[in-house]
Amino acid sequence: MPTYLDALGIAVDSSPAMLAYWDRNQRCLFANHAYLRWFGRPAERMVGITMRELLGPLYALNLPHIEAALRGERQEFEREIPDPAGGPPRFSLATYVPHVVDGAVLGFVAHVAEVTRLKQVEAELREALAQVRTLRGLIPLCAWCRKIRNDQGAWQSLEQYLAEHTDASITHGMCHECAEKLR
Repeated sequence: MPTYLDALGIAVDSSPAMLAYWDRNQRCLFANHAYLRWFGRPAERMVGITMRELLGPLYALNLPHIEAALRGERQEFEREIPDPAGGPPRFSLATYVPHVVDGAVLGFVAHVAEVTRLKQVEAELREALAQVRTLRGLIPLCAWCRKIRNDQGAWQSLEQYLAEHTDASITHGMCHECAEKLR
């Protein structure tokens, strides 16, 4: 039967989120399997490494968050990260939680979740919204009654078509030329 600590270790190592502990000298004391996979390193090459060594050019971008965590301030930020294997960039949501004992910051826990798929969906939704709000291409309009043929081939009023395809509200009035003709 696993002990509490065994179960905790299994949970931490099986988590899809990256979890690591960094001491006040910015040295890694622990990294779970997800952290090791993300950075493509075995455990023996992760423990003892500094954040500067691990992050390389990203270190400067993370430094303000690292320094704030080491002052005892919880940090949360998003970051685009190049794939070490040369693939497309990945996106992460990082949280640095300071480890404070008797008022002294001993280090911090880094929790990093990959949010690449969420960022892709956000971009797709932005694009879809832009397309919905912007009519494009040719719109088949009857020259006589001013109805529009929709994608299903049915003719509908201009007002109904615009209401279904835009965020615009339709109001009616009469232009000066039509008003003169009706006098």
